Amino acid sequence: MKSTPPKVHVVGAGVVGLTTALLLRIKGYDVTILAKHFPGDLSSDYTSPWAGARWKTMAPNDDPRLQRYDAESFKIFWELAKCRAGETGIMVVPSFDYYEKPTDDQLNPWWKSVVPGFQVIPKHELPPKTSLGYRFTTVLINPERYLKWLQAQFVALGGKRIHIALSSITEAMDDEQNSVDIVINCTGMHSAWLGGVKDKNIKPIRGQNVLVRANHIRRTISMKTKDAYTYIIPRSDGTVILGTTKEEESTNTKPNKALAKDIMERAIKYCPDLTNGKGIKRLDVVDHIVGIRPGREGGPRVENEFKTSPSGKPILVTHNYGHDGSGYQSSWGSAKHTIQLVEEGYTALQARSNKIQTLLARL
Repeated sequence: MKSTPPKVHVVGAGVVGLTTALLLRIKGYDVTILAKHFPGDLSSDYTSPWAGARWKTMAPNDDPRLQRYDAESFKIFWELAKCRAGETGIMVVPSFDYYEKPTDDQLNPWWKSVVPGFQVIPKHELPPKTSLGYRFTTVLINPERYLKWLQAQFVALGGKRIHIALSSITEAMDDEQNSVDIVINCTGMHSAWLGGVKDKNIKPIRGQNVLVRANHIRRTISMKTKDAYTYIIPRSDGTVILGTTKEEESTNTKPNKALAKDIMERAIKYCPDLTNGKGIKRLDVVDHIVGIRPGREGGPRVENEFKTSPSGKPILVTHNYGHDGSGYQSSWGSAKHTIQLVEEGYTALQARSNKIQTLLARL
């Protein structure tokens, strides 16, 4: 890296943006995060605080890129849980996953060697109408605490933040000194309408959850049936996330009472310990949560693009968005890939600049 480090603007301060910015700063880049929302904000269009946030890969058996993102992320979360559990809000717990009609990928999960203690659950121990289940050990993340921890690490290393709502990616390409070299786009759902991006492959997926207090729950459970996907995810602060829904093309952020009731009924069916078998009226409800997941046809976009700033300067734009409900569990892996692309793209940008300077010197 040159003596004056490249100046990078990271757009977006969700879990993907913060992780990417932190890794860039560790690498020595001059990094500023530009975002409308930062950790501590609880706006409905700031997705990361509302996530269930547990590691349960959704990467298909035939997608090594997404597998790499998730496997690398698990390793880092596991290390953080061992040495920084209190600060980060990361818990290590047993996980029990059940399937009514498993797919081929679920029958032979690629990740069974990634997590500790993977075992297929004997059929006589399965819940009714379930044909497959497995247990393993995983990590659960408290979004509020973890996002603030990421931000604190970034700031402690000299990272900078600017509160701003951008209407176009080009607004991140210039500053008063015309010194921006690289822009990282980590805007999630906003990439659907952000000028200069406007990705038509982004598809909103509404997720509704219920947050309850149940500090005696120390395992996570999921159940996939034909009609619904249910999960129970405890957090380090004694709360538990009950979910969920997956409503494609919906951006309604108002909780639906009927859906909330259905979620709670499903949750206590698969985890009666929530109320010691006494029904949903005994649930200690803290909040009703709605988040809009940034789904994307074709999977996450992690790639380079070369653009020209409004002032005419060549700019490297590296995209890292569209992770659907996998933002946390792929965050470190996708950030590492982004840094690799930044290094490759910036080297190409410098080579192009040097050729032009050599040509002009001959005139």
